[in-house]
Amino acid sequence: MLKKVPKQARSEHMVACILAGATRVLDAVPLAEATTNHIAEVAGVSIGSLYQYFGSKEAIAHCLLHQHLEQTVGLLREIRIASRGCPVEERMRLSFLEVLRDHRSHPMLHLNLTAVTQREDFPPSQLKQVVGRMIDEIALGLAEEHPEADPDEIRVCATLRHQSSMLLAHAALDRRRFGQDSLVMDYFDTLSAAQLSLLDRRPVRRAPQSS
Repeated sequence: MLKKVPKQARSEHMVACILAGATRVLDAVPLAEATTNHIAEVAGVSIGSLYQYFGSKEAIAHCLLHQHLEQTVGLLREIRIASRGCPVEERMRLSFLEVLRDHRSHPMLHLNLTAVTQREDFPPSQLKQVVGRMIDEIALGLAEEHPEADPDEIRVCATLRHQSSMLLAHAALDRRRFGQDSLVMDYFDTLSAAQLSLLDRRPVRRAPQSS
């Protein structure tokens, strides 16, 4: 992560340039082959400026992952709000299609970001917190469609939806096995129908009547 937080517009611009350069580099080569010198060169900054804010390429990758996760939370929120009134199946499909397109467009970058989460120096609490917010957004969408459903059931369904979506998005990076979007979407639609059917079939938990 960042060694120091930028407090001025110039510093914020510097960090943004470094992250943009790192995105381009990590979208082209594995993290093991990337270097801070190459990232600085692509970013158009000096290596000294890079080391003012980041101690290593892994720290840059950590920051990129955090940025990506925050953007995903924002995407889920935007689509949830913009698609109100549409069937829940369509709303969930819209979110996943955006995630799928992003993974398809930047496969090496997403492979690198996934690898970051598997490193021993990666703080699991960081990932857990942002994933929880993603699940919150999915749960809100489900609750809007099923206002009388038990909140615990909603949460379980939202968690399953997030887990299956991420598994499919990452599976789509292997074009030899999941080269066609239609195949990935067939899996998504089947899993989606199964998950939503749980909410449709489960009895509604109602508050006890006061005597």
